[in-house]
Amino acid sequence: MITIAFEFPWRRYHATPWGRHVNEGAVELPPAPWRILRALYAAWKERRPDLAEAHVHAVLTKLAAPPLRYLIPPYQLEHTRHWYPDTEHRNGVNGGVDKAFDAFAVLGGDATIHIQWADTLDVSETETLGALLEALPYLGRADSLVEARLAADFHTGPDHITAVPLSADEPPPPGWTTVDLLAPQLPLNVETLTARTVDVRASKLLYPPDSHHLTYTLPNPGQSSAPPRRRHRATQPDAQDVTAIRLTVTGRVQPPLTDALPLAEAVRAASIKILNPNGSPPRASTLAGKNADGTPLASGQHQHAHFIPHDSDGDRRIDQLIIWIPGGLHPDELAAIHQLASGRRTVGVPEGIKGPRNLHLRIAAQGPAADILPAALTGPATVWQSTTAFTPTRHRKKGQDPHAYLLAEVTRELAYRGHHAPTTVQRIPGEWPLFTRRRWAKRDTHDRALSCDGLRIEFPHPITGPLFLGRHSHFGLGAFHAVTATAEPQALMRHVPAIEAECAK
Repeated sequence: MITIAFEFPWRRYHATPWGRHVNEGAVELPPAPWRILRALYAAWKERRPDLAEAHVHAVLTKLAAPPLRYLIPPYQLEHTRHWYPDTEHRNGVNGGVDKAFDAFAVLGGDATIHIQWADTLDVSETETLGALLEALPYLGRADSLVEARLAADFHTGPDHITAVPLSADEPPPPGWTTVDLLAPQLPLNVETLTARTVDVRASKLLYPPDSHHLTYTLPNPGQSSAPPRRRHRATQPDAQDVTAIRLTVTGRVQPPLTDALPLAEAVRAASIKILNPNGSPPRASTLAGKNADGTPLASGQHQHAHFIPHDSDGDRRIDQLIIWIPGGLHPDELAAIHQLASGRRTVGVPEGIKGPRNLHLRIAAQGPAADILPAALTGPATVWQSTTAFTPTRHRKKGQDPHAYLLAEVTRELAYRGHHAPTTVQRIPGEWPLFTRRRWAKRDTHDRALSCDGLRIEFPHPITGPLFLGRHSHFGLGAFHAVTATAEPQALMRHVPAIEAECAK
């Protein structure tokens, strides 16, 4: 066996997967074979050009084979946020700033990642690889200082995580997740291995030529690192304690916030399809909010899943989706969401339906809602303002005052959620008529006839969120965010005159 140990003295590993944007906050863990081979090639050219080309190419060829397994120390994904002046910045007055994420893995234990290949090296190849590893300054970003070496073997500790290959037709077991790692196609082509990112993009390619993805499965952080058994799979532990799951949304184009409803409906439908595959009898589910016979759950008002498209950076595009389940999840339901977010499935509306498609989901965090939901959704606050369009569940009666109608609808919805009546309800201008408010699974005209508005609601006392009101509030509409008393609310969207006129109607 060929075993390499990468020890990170600073206990931080920074690496953005190829094809992902840095602000997605993704960390390539474990390191992809493509990254390792390029790092060794760079170490040869820049630091050890005295090594024989034939020996270096022989080593790279053997390491181009898929790794047999990875051993990863216990880790936690973290990030910092940085704001940089943009090109129009003038002393912090006229210009703006651009936000950048610095995502990384904080390594515990011995802070060493071991990688093993099912091959052997001769004496010259062993010396060549040892010299390249010794010359390697970092792996990933330059922040990830590394001390690399050949190891005799490695032994799995109780807190370590083992990643093993997964066949294309095999789903991961509950409690495990999958990761796609970029690797070269065999035989190795050194010219394409050393291709620059700018040249790959100039060729209108997302990934380099002669590359492909290898799928590995590994336990989620905190799970057991024992290899999965094919017949006796363990259930996801403590699923009932998971009341919120935050997923990242990626694709060629992230959907606009006005597509909150079709995206939420697509994620819900995909989760239920995994939970109830073709031919299996329906079952009660908090994801679906229904019993096995199709009737609504009677476990409490609004205790089933809310699918919340979220814009974390203020660009009016959905980069996260939060599933909030006040009543908790069954282990099979949590496993279905993990399978949906494995990266091997795409999510979107059906063909012929207007809306987002070909999106990938990844789990960023899960746990109690208090730890997962953004502070803007939880408050507490006395003033709450619309993030997505509010659509009443009832029509305005003939001759009824529009303001009185809105106040009555909001008051009734708040009472249904266990909140007291507001002091004021005001309309705010925005792109509210542009929000999709008809479910593609239920094509009726009732939704189109109902109005939609953006609201600012004030209460006599602070209330605690999340606050979702009105029709399709479980599908991303009617979402409100807390407005703090110490800061003026930020503008949510541009006030286009035509849109303002439509809202006034």
